[in-house]
Amino acid sequence: MQKPPFTFWQSCAMIILGVILYLVDCLFQCRTHPDVSWIQSGMYSGWGFLFDVACVLTGIYGLAKLFE
Repeated sequence: MQKPPFTFWQSCAMIILGVILYLVDCLFQCRTHPDVSWIQSGMYSGWGFLFDVACVLTGIYGLAKLFE
């Protein structure tokens, strides 16, 4: 049996990290994009948004591999 790529808590930590980083991006981008809602303004952070999505997807991948 192979060892899973991540443990349960590492996968949860990656998802939580991605969400926290996205909320920080929203905090900084809400001033530069007042025409969109606060929670959507995080998508305008460029590479930061892609890093946030990568963290969440890595956590989901780890959970999927753990429970297969």
